[in-house]
Amino acid sequence: MSSDIAISVQNISKSYRMYPSPQDRLKQFFVGSKKQFFKEFWALNNVSFDVRKGESVGIIGKNGSGKSTILQIITGTLKPTSGEVKLNGKVSALLELGSGFNPEFTGRENAIMNGAIMGLTQSEMVDRLPLIEEFAEIGDFIDQPVKTYSSGMFVRLAFACAVNVNPDILIVDEALAVGDMRFQLKCIDKMKSFKKEGKTILFVSHDSYAVRNFCDQAIWMMDGQVHLRGDVKTVTEQYQDFMKYEASREEVQVEQRSQNGVILSIDNITFIDRTRVQKENFKFGDPITVVVEYTLHTEMKGIVGGIALYDKQNNYICGLNTKLDSYAIPSQPGKYMLELTYDQMNLLPGTYYVDVGFFESSAVVILDYKSRFDSFRIDSGEYIAEGITYLPHQWKCEGLVGHAKV
Repeated sequence: MSSDIAISVQNISKSYRMYPSPQDRLKQFFVGSKKQFFKEFWALNNVSFDVRKGESVGIIGKNGSGKSTILQIITGTLKPTSGEVKLNGKVSALLELGSGFNPEFTGRENAIMNGAIMGLTQSEMVDRLPLIEEFAEIGDFIDQPVKTYSSGMFVRLAFACAVNVNPDILIVDEALAVGDMRFQLKCIDKMKSFKKEGKTILFVSHDSYAVRNFCDQAIWMMDGQVHLRGDVKTVTEQYQDFMKYEASREEVQVEQRSQNGVILSIDNITFIDRTRVQKENFKFGDPITVVVEYTLHTEMKGIVGGIALYDKQNNYICGLNTKLDSYAIPSQPGKYMLELTYDQMNLLPGTYYVDVGFFESSAVVILDYKSRFDSFRIDSGEYIAEGITYLPHQWKCEGLVGHAKV
């Protein structure tokens, strides 16, 4: 394996035996290979990819696509049916909630055992325990059996252990979705620092938006295979297009809270014309300004605000955010109005819906999000085109004789 490769996955396949009933499993035990009472399910089928040192790679795909299975094989918690994984560096993983913890042992004891698995001595882990305790923020529960922990406490301790053993490769599988918002922000900041240090990160999430804003490359898993691998923007856009055909988009309902209360809340949205008159009906080609009123309850730098437009058929028309346009918005607590002006609204006549969202600086963790928060209508006195939007154009027609113009 090349020295600049951190993870090399070579022709990995994983098969499971699916028995119709427990009795069939027992029958199989007695008859051996003479008769087959099971069906084979291939969770992975000939999966191969490399991850270079210092890369942040996101893995996306529907449930059952093989995302978690490939991570378990990479970390060694699951054996492949065939194929090989080669690693270049120390791996730390945050997989299933509480994975690797003994429920009867205390958080402190589990942290020490976790370090031993990573190859650290007990004295080295004792030195790191204050950092783990500080990061996890679970107080006296560090000395209680982890079977008494809530899901949030589980993920706090698990992430604290994963990032404080100085790994070369960090693998995170959906687990951050369990923690509260303040802890998610803390984890993202830590992962950012890992990225700056040139460490390798594998980040699995159902949220392609989070993957697009954190990762450099993306792998789209489908039916146990690598469907597409490439730059994160191209892969996530194709994945989103695919998902639109698979199922109708579910309304995003997010009410994220920190331990000290709501960080940011969206209060209202209005539409105004060029004279700053509030209205909901506009003429084709008119400028439209979307005004978002929101309250920032806690100081936070680098907040990202975004607005997306959809039509009645749920087609994604356009999504813009302040990060893409390098526009900084206030970080101090207070009430604010964020305005986005479309200089010339060339959408064809119809009703259009608005999503509004605010995110932390990497646009991964949602602070508040309102789906289909409001709508406006475009009217036109004449029939000008069909589809979604009107594109400026010119027609030209000339007669031809052979290949020569007349």
